[in-house]
Amino acid sequence: MGGSRNRYATAVALFAALGSITYGYGAAIIAQTIGQPQFYKSFHLAQEGPGVSHTNTVTGLMNGLFSTGGALGSLSTAYTAEVFGRLRTIQLACVVCILGAALMTGAVNVAMFLASRFIMGWGVGQVVCAVPLYQAELSTPKHRGLHVGFHGIALASGYALTGFVGFGCFYASTSSFQWRFPFAVQLIPVLVLLAGSWALPESPRWLLSKGKKYSAWTNLQKLHHDTQDSEDTFARKEFYQMTQQYALELQRRSQMNISHWWDFFKRASFRKRLVVGMGAQMINVFTGNLVVNNYQVQLYQQLGVKGGIPILLIACWNMVGICGNSTSAFLLMDRFGRKKFYMVGIAGTAVSLCFEAALTKYYVQTGSSNRVGLGFGVFFIFFYVVFYATCMDNQQYVMVTETFAMESRSLGVAMSLFAQFAGTALFVGVSPISFASIGWKFYLVFICLDVFSFILVWKVFPETKGLSLEEIDELYGDPVAVHLEDSSEHKGEELEMQIRTMRLPTKDDDPASPPSSSNTPQNEIFEASTK
Repeated sequence: MGGSRNRYATAVALFAALGSITYGYGAAIIAQTIGQPQFYKSFHLAQEGPGVSHTNTVTGLMNGLFSTGGALGSLSTAYTAEVFGRLRTIQLACVVCILGAALMTGAVNVAMFLASRFIMGWGVGQVVCAVPLYQAELSTPKHRGLHVGFHGIALASGYALTGFVGFGCFYASTSSFQWRFPFAVQLIPVLVLLAGSWALPESPRWLLSKGKKYSAWTNLQKLHHDTQDSEDTFARKEFYQMTQQYALELQRRSQMNISHWWDFFKRASFRKRLVVGMGAQMINVFTGNLVVNNYQVQLYQQLGVKGGIPILLIACWNMVGICGNSTSAFLLMDRFGRKKFYMVGIAGTAVSLCFEAALTKYYVQTGSSNRVGLGFGVFFIFFYVVFYATCMDNQQYVMVTETFAMESRSLGVAMSLFAQFAGTALFVGVSPISFASIGWKFYLVFICLDVFSFILVWKVFPETKGLSLEEIDELYGDPVAVHLEDSSEHKGEELEMQIRTMRLPTKDDDPASPPSSSNTPQNEIFEASTK
């Protein structure tokens, strides 16, 4: 596969990742906010003394409401991504994020601030579903890990950006600019994305599902055009496989009388896909990633790090995350696969949390001044992110976008990301109280969940490296209409002939309005078989 074929698709996937920066920034910004003294002063929140329990409640609500909004926003994409398209859903998410960020920046009381966190959560919930879904459907099989990996790199970049912006603003210690400006910064990537999104192509697979064959073909041809192949052989093969597989899916859907979203649960294969899709998202929550990220300031302060240095350490921690995500996207996933590194990540985070729990017990909670012991506490927070970012962060999004069939992909991805936000809402919401009440023992919850997660991935998750989105169906027990790399010489020649002689769609093949979902597109090549 030539690099020229992938250049435009790579540029589109990279630009769409601006939305992922917004997600990463919005999710991580509270980590530096709770280290800004002016934030507490603006909202009359106590940092110590009898009023600190109220502050802990507000802090938990700031994170909990964001995650609750994210859960509902991600769930809403099951409808918007299916009805309006992947690209329109991204644009809608941009509008919601702009509203949430503006309200957050101008918040004048706690109630307004908490409401803005919920709205922002809703927007990034839509972003975190729509962007990797869009990237996956525009990618070639050999570059899907890289293209969806841009999502992970970008969200890690958003995490890091919060730390550097927050560190700079920490020294504006006499006004609310100290915390308002960092919230205003999150408007930049989402405004650029919204402005530039009108030049992006819609997903060919979604267009095909709406009967718009000509638009699907022209978009796919542009995305995967090879300057060394004037006949666009690879794009023709992809389009042939897509049309055959989707016709087969619709035929099976009709046979099983699937007319509503809840009918998909009739399929054992869809239930297994949900275990993998939702499992991949929940497993990352089970490692305690956002708990560690969002409460780093308190963790560093407990370890004896004071002033603005905890905020700078957040930025450095997330820079390690960018390096890990980049290594995963550019070097690991498309070459070695997803599953094995995911298991390494789970094991590595569990080991890191074991050491963190022990060091917290023997050095932090005893009030020790042992600088070596406390220093190792900081070290294992960084050791944790090496494993998480390199082996898990990107993989979760790649796996979830690969898991579901075309007809149920928006529903499956939405439900999977809903699970992530719901789990995050639970853990980050109770974290301030849990750390205050049981201290180091809170880490044991995540360690036990990591053990369970490792076994689940080992026994249940398939490896999807190098397969087209259509061919992955076979891993879940569903039939595949066409294997592009057929090992049979006779079938291979026959397939090549069918692809070479197929009639490419014209403008007349696109309906004036989308057909109902019950209408099965008639394929020009041959009737799809369920055998």
